Amino acid sequence: MLKSAYKPPGEPGLWQDFLTELERTLSHVDAHPATVEYLTHPRRTIALTVPVQLDDGTVNFYSGYRVVHNIAMGPAKGGVRFHPQVSLGQSVGLAALATIQSAVFRLPYGGASGGLAIDPKALSVSELERITRRYAADLVDVIGPERDILGPDLGTGEREMGWIMDTYSTNRGYTEPGVVTGKPPQLGGIAKRGEAVGRGVLYAVESFVRFAGRDLSGATVAIQGYGKVGRAVARLFAEAGAKIIAVSDVWNAVYQPEGIDVAALQEHYSKTRRVENFEGAHTIGREALFGLEVDFLILAAVEGSINETNVEQVRAAVIVEAAVGATTAAAGEKLRERQIEIVPNVLVGGGGLVMDYLEWVQNFSMFNWSEERIWQAMRTRVFRTLEEVYAHAAEQNVDLRLAAFEIALNRLNEATYLQGVYP
Repeated sequence: MLKSAYKPPGEPGLWQDFLTELERTLSHVDAHPATVEYLTHPRRTIALTVPVQLDDGTVNFYSGYRVVHNIAMGPAKGGVRFHPQVSLGQSVGLAALATIQSAVFRLPYGGASGGLAIDPKALSVSELERITRRYAADLVDVIGPERDILGPDLGTGEREMGWIMDTYSTNRGYTEPGVVTGKPPQLGGIAKRGEAVGRGVLYAVESFVRFAGRDLSGATVAIQGYGKVGRAVARLFAEAGAKIIAVSDVWNAVYQPEGIDVAALQEHYSKTRRVENFEGAHTIGREALFGLEVDFLILAAVEGSINETNVEQVRAAVIVEAAVGATTAAAGEKLRERQIEIVPNVLVGGGGLVMDYLEWVQNFSMFNWSEERIWQAMRTRVFRTLEEVYAHAAEQNVDLRLAAFEIALNRLNEATYLQGVYP
């Protein structure tokens, strides 16, 4: 492990995984020591104690965080996560991986992340609005369209981005849509932005099957996680001809070897908010999904889903990380030893990031493009990046994660060198 690296308090799992991958990459890339120091020390970490008055009149305090990892290639960009397990260590790791992803896709961003350690489902809408606005107000002086752009992540969406935009604009005295991405179209967002994440997953796999000489049509797919991303992935992969044989949520999984009717499952889920007891499929334990023999196992839940405790269960030919850090570094090493391919989130998550970039550019220009032009621009950028990484992996005979990190590190090294150190 890189000895001089920053050590965040609390659970640093994602940050440690980033350092492990960075160290692995440094044996293949000749990076300047200053670049390494910048990448192993986040630029800014903020820990907040955020008060909120609950509907019953009592006041509770919650922990909040915002981390800017690196700005060598542009202003920071990263999500806002509302989840009980949000921590400083997690936020630092997510921000670092956002830096790598932006560099891979050649976008003018650095990496950022943050959020609140709350369970949004346990709060009323009015309580959630108050705490979101207070979190944004406490960050007004350090965020902005040219400093740190916020976006949706686990537990947040268009609604929360609208609240953050309005809070920032009210405090600044003028409307500033570019402080967030993923906001409602009526506030300067992009229609169907949420589908961009799912389409990014599909594009990554379509590029992979061409690279690996496989076929997506008829391929068997298991999907871990049935949130916004998981539901979009199930629909899009079914439309592309894949056979969805298993889907899990936070409680259980459903399994049908002949293929699940995705539209019917969505209707069932809309009524029950769970996948279990879906007619025509077997209800199994959610962990059992990892042991199914499928062509593609798509991880669309949370980080660390595949780890040292369950990696030996995996029987999939290919793992697709639709969630950031879905496979731990230690588990990834064991999967490589077993020659199980991993399509990493740094590539799979590119669709949402590119769409965020297009929204940000539109906000700056105050001109909205047609939906057709937006989707074409996103598709072109994603496919071009994926083809570049896959070609590099084949040329250097390395796995896809290492290929992506190598490309990113070379670009970050050059940007850091050209800027120098101030003063």
